[in-house]
Amino acid sequence: MGLLDRLRGKKEPDVWEGAAKLPPRFYRDQDDGHVIGMYLLHEDRKTMLPRHPQTMYQVSDEDVFDWRLLLVSNEAGDLLATLDYFEALELLEPGALATDATFILTPELTTAQLRDLAAQSYSAQ
Repeated sequence: MGLLDRLRGKKEPDVWEGAAKLPPRFYRDQDDGHVIGMYLLHEDRKTMLPRHPQTMYQVSDEDVFDWRLLLVSNEAGDLLATLDYFEALELLEPGALATDATFILTPELTTAQLRDLAAQSYSAQ
């Protein structure tokens, strides 16, 4: 957008608009009972992922320190991988549409890109 457009009052499109901001899901580890927070990342959808979910959520007054990102394909109808959340953010940030102090905005990824993300991760399960 050029200077004349801005002077005429035209606004740049908001890259954050229309992005999914999904709540996490919480589970208890079967072995030791600690709480696990999980976010889902699907293909074909811009998604806002918080940088510091551990400061945003508690479960039954218990802090949540174990965070994971589940890569889910609606196209394939399958869970592709489970990644350490913070490692996944580091892998996603270079290709992010936008970032700020609170969120990273992922682009609309394809199933192949989700699989590539899993292949880059040390923590993929």
